[in-house]
Amino acid sequence: MMGITLFGSTSLPGKCFAQDRGAVIRTNAHRSAMVSLDQLVGYYQLPNRIAFIEFQMKDTSLLARQLWDNKEYQLIRIDQTNFESKDEGHKIEFLRDSAGHFNHAKILGRIMTAKVGFDPRKSKPLSAEQLKRLEGTYTFSGDNNHKIKILSTQQGLTLKQMWDDKEVTFTPRSETFFLNEDGTFPLTFMLSNGEAIHVTCFENDIWLKDK
Repeated sequence: MMGITLFGSTSLPGKCFAQDRGAVIRTNAHRSAMVSLDQLVGYYQLPNRIAFIEFQMKDTSLLARQLWDNKEYQLIRIDQTNFESKDEGHKIEFLRDSAGHFNHAKILGRIMTAKVGFDPRKSKPLSAEQLKRLEGTYTFSGDNNHKIKILSTQQGLTLKQMWDDKEVTFTPRSETFFLNEDGTFPLTFMLSNGEAIHVTCFENDIWLKDK
């Protein structure tokens, strides 16, 4: 009876070993397919279009930095595309587009950010032609009585509110994204065939360019 028990017991580790070995193989395969962190680094814009988060490499891990207050969060990797801040447990999920590129990050499970191809802290020089195509009169999509006029300058753009003649100046961060001097007033232009068709002020105030 003792011999049967011993043989029975020694047969179990063999099966467990086979299972563990398979797990090791699967784990190694998973690691080899792990998304590299350099695919995730960059600047991500929050829905209000004013605030940005920068994800950057620090040693072999990922670091998140809020550009509005320079607060940093060390991130711990949970799986391929999910991370948590080390001390606070804030969740971040990176999302692919249809082409397989990472162009969004969901913060706290609800705030969707969009990856941008520019440094929002730096002004980008644009040619007179690039600025000129943004000029024109724009009408608020929700009220035809409200119009703004946009003119190009050497440094960027000037926006004039036609109902009170108030003017605001902007400098470019990209060909289509501009900020005012204190970074609280964003303009995002939509182009079609190289020409502006509308501009979004702040998060979702859309102004259509008059023809």
